[in-house]
Amino acid sequence: MIQNAHITVITSNKLTAMRLDDLVGCRGLVVEVLTEDRTRNRGALVLLEEPYLGEYLWFIPENSIS
Repeated sequence: MIQNAHITVITSNKLTAMRLDDLVGCRGLVVEVLTEDRTRNRGALVLLEEPYLGEYLWFIPENSIS
């Protein structure tokens, strides 16, 4: 995963556990990669092209990023 990369959110068990399945198919830009030196909660802060629940910035688990 690379900072400033354009991504599409895909379905995963972790995304479902966070109850964020509505984000599947959304596109965005990786603002901050949160994977180094982490064993849990690996992923990225993603700035979405369209707001979801009135917010543009969301944590997306790494296995939900394509």
